[in-house]
Amino acid sequence: MDPWNPLGTGNPLQTALVGLYAAQLTGADEIPVAYEMVTERAARVLGLTAAEYGIAQGAPASFVLLPAETPAEALRRQVRPRYVVARGTVLAETPPAPARLNWPGEPPADVDFRPAGRS
Repeated sequence: MDPWNPLGTGNPLQTALVGLYAAQLTGADEIPVAYEMVTERAARVLGLTAAEYGIAQGAPASFVLLPAETPAEALRRQVRPRYVVARGTVLAETPPAPARLNWPGEPPADVDFRPAGRS
């Protein structure tokens, strides 16, 4: 359960997406800002130092790996974390789960909702 949103999943990407829609901030330059709000800016609000947050030599190796190439893609597709790592230990792993499209008259095809040419 999400302690801040009774309909939420505890996923910051969901919070960012709802905020984007509610504030009508869906411009190309606004979407990455919403992503920063639930990642880098949230870390700053929590008072985390550069040694505690981010990818850097000597950092605690705590991160979430998302199967997306850009913040906008992560938000649009609402991707599930591929790996959740805390202090170098994998705590959670989500295997890829393609969506299957069964269009009449066509063979079934897996889709990933990414732009054509990316896989």
